[in-house]
Amino acid sequence: MTKKNKDQEIDLLSLFSVVSKKINSFFYFIINLFISIFNLFINLFYVIKKNYLLLSSALIIGGLLGYVFEKKFYKPSYISTLTLSPNFGSTYQLYADIDFYANLIKEQDFVKLKSYLNLDSSDSKSLEGISIIPYTNELLKLQNYRALLGSADSLTAISFSYDDYVEKIPFDNYSRHIITMKLKNNKVPTQIEERIIQNIENNIYYKNKKETYLENLKIKKMYVLGSIEKLDTLLFGEKKNSESENSGTTIVLDDNQKENIDLQLFDRYKYIRTELVEINYELNDKKNVINTIDSFSDTGREEDSFFIILTPLFFFLVLLLIILISDFNRALSNGSFLKIKKIDANKE
Repeated sequence: MTKKNKDQEIDLLSLFSVVSKKINSFFYFIINLFISIFNLFINLFYVIKKNYLLLSSALIIGGLLGYVFEKKFYKPSYISTLTLSPNFGSTYQLYADIDFYANLIKEQDFVKLKSYLNLDSSDSKSLEGISIIPYTNELLKLQNYRALLGSADSLTAISFSYDDYVEKIPFDNYSRHIITMKLKNNKVPTQIEERIIQNIENNIYYKNKKETYLENLKIKKMYVLGSIEKLDTLLFGEKKNSESENSGTTIVLDDNQKENIDLQLFDRYKYIRTELVEINYELNDKKNVINTIDSFSDTGREEDSFFIILTPLFFFLVLLLIILISDFNRALSNGSFLKIKKIDANKE
């Protein structure tokens, strides 16, 4: 039994020894990897310092060429944006329509562009593309996330993080959406805006949905106005002599009961007045299937060009690559490298 225990102890020691060596080898690999990267940066800075005049010349020449190309040969693109706020679930239809128009522009189908967007041939040919994205910022994301947590159960609220929400948030969860039109010249065919909106406003499904919603709001407003009128009479109307009005049983209330009833009526009055304000806001906000927040401008804005930055950077990197290849070949011939010695795991 003792011999068996000793054999087991020896096996455990051998196992720990092997595991220890593997762990050490892994750490040495990580350390040597960082050393190799550090060696690379040292050699790179050394090459840049050694050839800084040549590399500076490449930056200057590249900058001049980029400037000349941008001023003489580059044809800029122009953009104009339209911000819309869809109602009654029309966001999906809006996105589908914009994708359809983008495909027509890509295929240069000028006949259908004239039919759907009322564009003549010159305006159609000036279009380079059209796209749509939701208008969002960090504040809107936080507000929507807070609203979601308020309507979710406790388990979902705990497990569903903000990062998960931002990654999975659907585009129709945003109230406003930006349509960007890209053109070859700065003349914007603003009639596109009217046709984009009309094509959805004329949809029978959304039109019926809007009419039903507005009709229900008007009925609700009528009842709210009736309630306000009655409360106005109870709270602010002149009180008539109860003896002349009541020929039957009279209910006598003390001052505290009257005060409590007046307070309850006044709270109800404030609530209904607030409800009326909200109804009026909804009637105004939902009178269209799509509301226009910001229209297309008549003149497009020129897109930013980065040739003056990218061209010198390209020349610099190409020349640096050529120098590195040349120095690498020279170093292979000489066998000399500027480096930090790596740690050898076998010496431990």
